[in-house]
Amino acid sequence: MQNPKKNLYKQSHVFRCVHDVHRHFKSEMSPFYILSEKQCFPDGCVYFYWKCRLLAKKKTCFRGFSHVGKKCFNCKYFYEEKQHYYPELIAGDENKGSFMDAFSDFEEWINDLQSKRVACEGTVGAISPDLSLKQQGNHQQISAHGFLVRFEEGFIDDVLFEDPFYLSISAISQNKLLLRKGDNLEFEASLIIDRGRLKFIKSGRFQFYERGDEKPLRKNDVLVALQTYTIQENQPDKCMGCAYGLLVDIDNYNNGPSRATVCLQGIADYRYCTITVKISDSDNDDSCINTDWKGKKCHHVL
Repeated sequence: MQNPKKNLYKQSHVFRCVHDVHRHFKSEMSPFYILSEKQCFPDGCVYFYWKCRLLAKKKTCFRGFSHVGKKCFNCKYFYEEKQHYYPELIAGDENKGSFMDAFSDFEEWINDLQSKRVACEGTVGAISPDLSLKQQGNHQQISAHGFLVRFEEGFIDDVLFEDPFYLSISAISQNKLLLRKGDNLEFEASLIIDRGRLKFIKSGRFQFYERGDEKPLRKNDVLVALQTYTIQENQPDKCMGCAYGLLVDIDNYNNGPSRATVCLQGIADYRYCTITVKISDSDNDDSCINTDWKGKKCHHVL
């Protein structure tokens, strides 16, 4: 049996980048973003900033513009400023080789899993609606894609995985399986990587070893909530510890948070919510560095 593995895609305190677009994450970036998505280590990336010689001197634009945009390209006061950014390995040069070797081995294992059907076993830690938000003008439209089952840890292809992984199932499948918190089960599925999270799809061959005591979540339970949901500011601790608070991916986010906090109870403002919950520890080391927003940490509700 292989040694236990952790999700190196989401390992914290590894990389930082001082680019302005990363200020939402306190400049600390996940290995998945740096090494897999952007592939900007160690060569870095180049950005071109649009500038105006008039606005830089706090003078008024003769065309009435207050910021530089595409309509400024043919203006004699327009110019571009080139900047080169390099992500920094926080751990230091002495640990660079060991981490990069471990990350290479981890990705090789992931690539092997993605080439076949994978047997998984674990205990359900939580199940929630699989939702996403899409910006449409000044409004955000929410969409449901079934259910997302969270396992705190478990066996993936006979290897103990000591970090959370997820199973995405349709509403039809959930109505048949009636998955709930506390279920201990085995299944086969295909692996995809979703923003550094290990997510299994197209599942089958379920075998239950133990059933949980809680009431299973069904499609009808979600439909009513989708008509009354509200979006909360930032990621309040109270919402993160509540069964009705969810972190939802934003499909077309731009220079902002990649997730939003949704209240399925329709509470307009979390500060006036009367639901009593156990507040999560905001200093939890397991918080997701890739969804830090204005000092509020993700507590892995999803």
